[in-house]
Amino acid sequence: MRGVSLDQIVATTKIGRRLLLALEEEQFDLLPGGIFNKSYVRAYAKCIGINEDEAVAEYMQAANEAPPDTRVIAQQHASIHSNRPMQRSGFPVLPVLILVVVIAGGIGGWKVYQDRQNDREKRAATSANPEVSQPPVSAAAPVAGGGGSATDQASSAQQVQTSPASPAATQPAPSAATAVAPPSEAAAAPKVATEDPSANPTAGAPFEVVVRPKDSAWVSVKADGSYVVRGIIRPPDVKTIRATSQVVFYTGNAGAVDVTFNGKNVPLTGGPNAEQVLVFDSRGLRPDARPKPAAP
Repeated sequence: MRGVSLDQIVATTKIGRRLLLALEEEQFDLLPGGIFNKSYVRAYAKCIGINEDEAVAEYMQAANEAPPDTRVIAQQHASIHSNRPMQRSGFPVLPVLILVVVIAGGIGGWKVYQDRQNDREKRAATSANPEVSQPPVSAAAPVAGGGGSATDQASSAQQVQTSPASPAATQPAPSAATAVAPPSEAAAAPKVATEDPSANPTAGAPFEVVVRPKDSAWVSVKADGSYVVRGIIRPPDVKTIRATSQVVFYTGNAGAVDVTFNGKNVPLTGGPNAEQVLVFDSRGLRPDARPKPAAP
């Protein structure tokens, strides 16, 4: 009636020719069904210029389809939304807690490692200086400490002063308070003699000690009484230490370190993770500190 060909409707609606023929011939069983059929009817009506709602109503009457119940659609929609699980959103507490625990454990482990290394260094320094002994006990120590009575102290002082080597043998013995003072000064003298020789070494000819790591190793080097290296060294880091009196070298991994004295290699007998202590002076490696594992 309107002079519109089926090919023009196909080109305009983009609907297949077979579906449009089924719609025109009311072969609804060849159509997809449901909302698709209504969409085809609306597109067809719009293309030829007739009322879309009236065309859909006529199609539903011809196909014996009842209009959808809006109440049923609303109930189905509410049921779908009520059964949908709730999505939780918020701050990820568990991953943050795990991260905090891992960081705290790492810090604690590093502190324990440092404490153990310090303990090993102290033990190694003690074993490297066996000549350092307890201060000798002076004969006048009981007098300085006040262990005896005043009469005994006075008698001891009188015997010392009346010995043949003393020029004041004929003088009367001093009082107990006077006899106590000189031994006190004598008792304090050994404290100077028992100081750590590495703290105030005697100056000599300058010398050089070179430490070359082959792998990661904890190293402590004390030159002329002062620490110059203390921590973990890795290749290619090379430590050159120059001193005039004494160098005390300690490592917790002897198998990973090479040491030279004035350009000459000093072999280390310890293997990996073995403690090693070397003590050098201007003449070289001290005989009492040859390479050997530190005492546990």
